Amino acid sequence: MLATTGASWPHWSQDGKYIYFSDFKALLRLRIDDRQIEQLAAFKDLRLAAGYTGTWIGWAPDDSPLVLRDTGIQDIYALEWQTP
Repeated sequence: MLATTGASWPHWSQDGKYIYFSDFKALLRLRIDDRQIEQLAAFKDLRLAAGYTGTWIGWAPDDSPLVLRDTGIQDIYALEWQTP
């Protein structure tokens, strides 16, 4: 056993030195070599969007977190994206 904690959305780091995960209160990572858990970010003031499977957290190819945030249904946002 690497650690005793609740973990969801686990993801191996690209270098294989960490397992990134969430405990629904924060984004965390477990360092494999010494089994230390580090908190990367807390969800204290962040409303996570929930669907029929609960909240969703993902990881980009560079190991940066992707979080689906609930911004409400009354605001309209626009995003202009230009590709090279």
